[in-house]
Amino acid sequence: MKEQKEKLLMNKVIIALVGKAGSGKDTIASILSANRPEWNMIVSCTTRPMREGEQEGVNYHYLTNEEFAAKVLNGDMLEVTYFNNWHYGTAKTSLKDGVNIGVFNPEGFDCLRETQLYDKEITVIGFYIDCEDKLRMIRQLNRESDPDVEEVCRRFFADLEDFEEIVADPVAYGLKPVDNNNLSELKAATAYIQQVVDNLVSPD
Repeated sequence: MKEQKEKLLMNKVIIALVGKAGSGKDTIASILSANRPEWNMIVSCTTRPMREGEQEGVNYHYLTNEEFAAKVLNGDMLEVTYFNNWHYGTAKTSLKDGVNIGVFNPEGFDCLRETQLYDKEITVIGFYIDCEDKLRMIRQLNRESDPDVEEVCRRFFADLEDFEEIVADPVAYGLKPVDNNNLSELKAATAYIQQVVDNLVSPD
């Protein structure tokens, strides 16, 4: 068992946070990064425009379609998804040795699971962040001073379809479920994720 843990330490371990819009994935990722500064926060790439309050290199690397396509053709992308007319992806160069924290949609998580089958340097630990629908909607509407209500609603209903299989049985999908409906559950969720990862990567 110790030998297995030491091997994980030499690998690129990805904490994959998967959840519907407004479930609190980014908040959990930020808390994990603050609690474990030695863990690398993955900054994904996207072709969508920057939203209010976002920053280049913090929320995403904002690329043109041409720049994104070049990374795909050069084999620089670990996973790529297409959502609402925009491309999203994780560049291999965004990973560091040790633990990496990232937020992914179901398609992106599927790509990660496939990648670790042939890339033995990558270990994926997936968590499904669950939250009540009403609270998710409120969170999304409160993100911006003038939210695109139509887009929020569109994404809300799209998630119902995209996450249908995961909601039915997250464990069978390769995800450890955690709830995030209030501050108490948020604290418990981050503590649980840290414990799971620490138990896997710590040689003690």
